[in-house]
Amino acid sequence: MGVLTFRASGEWAGGLRVDAKVRHFSLSFDEPPSLGGKDSAPNPVEGLLASLVGCLGIVTVVVAREKNLPVEGVSIEVEGDLDPRGFMGQYDVVRPGFLAVRFVVKVRGKLSSDDLAALLKEVEKRCPVSDVLSNGTRVEGKIESA
Repeated sequence: MGVLTFRASGEWAGGLRVDAKVRHFSLSFDEPPSLGGKDSAPNPVEGLLASLVGCLGIVTVVVAREKNLPVEGVSIEVEGDLDPRGFMGQYDVVRPGFLAVRFVVKVRGKLSSDDLAALLKEVEKRCPVSDVLSNGTRVEGKIESA
């Protein structure tokens, strides 16, 4: 299998809300009132954390199946620390992105501590969203007239 290209698009919907499309799915983003929005949807960094939740969950199940581990359930908690001064234009003081992101994957089933350690190691190696966050993927862009 070669390289896959994933796509998303979106439109500003007023205020600070942006409505996005991914394949045939719709996602919306906004900011809480404390950051100038109307709190009509998660903000983009919350969406990023939710993407990490989804990716960790999927990869955990895929790896557990490959290793024939008796997984009965998976729950994931993710949190990230962000200083909003970067978003508000004070990027010379602090970066606008997450300063740190932490996760806990809780696996229900009869797995040994060795099984859990091996599962974590493999999930960390294979989770694309975690990789993007950990390894500073290059982002390129431009702004042009419509």
